[in-house]
Amino acid sequence: MKNTWTWALALALAGCNAPPANAPQPAAAPAAAGTAADLDQARAFLAHVYATYYPDVPLEDVLPDDQVYAPALLAAMEANSQANDGEVGYLDADPLCQCQDTAQDLRQLAFTLTPLDGGRLRATAHLADPVAPLALDLTLSRSQGQWRIADIASSAEPSLLKALERDTETARQRP
Repeated sequence: MKNTWTWALALALAGCNAPPANAPQPAAAPAAAGTAADLDQARAFLAHVYATYYPDVPLEDVLPDDQVYAPALLAAMEANSQANDGEVGYLDADPLCQCQDTAQDLRQLAFTLTPLDGGRLRATAHLADPVAPLALDLTLSRSQGQWRIADIASSAEPSLLKALERDTETARQRP
């Protein structure tokens, strides 16, 4: 009988620590990027993006922007274009190659991937071309489960997203 009361008391006390059935659950933190699968998927995404960066690429092979850029960066690009009345705004070159026209073959561009907070990755690339060197840091984030480019940093601009936002604000203040 003593064992029965001991078990009953233990079960009753254990129930005291259980959260109520209707208690809100803590929000899940974004999954940390950096697993082997994340890195493989990010490399495949970058290879897919840069597969069309070679001289004389047919225009129909170029990926649509929504398959390349994260929604926030796309929105900043669109806002900048609208603020400049459809004229060339801040972006007067392709930010993925820092070029007007692809004169280099970037299909084999290699990236070093570094996990960041919030499930993001930094993809760093350096191309030691004596005529047109290239050094980029791409911030990758997931959009609907797919990697997209959320920001681009170069030696000339530490954040394309912030530069677009600044330029858009300046353009909107013009008479």
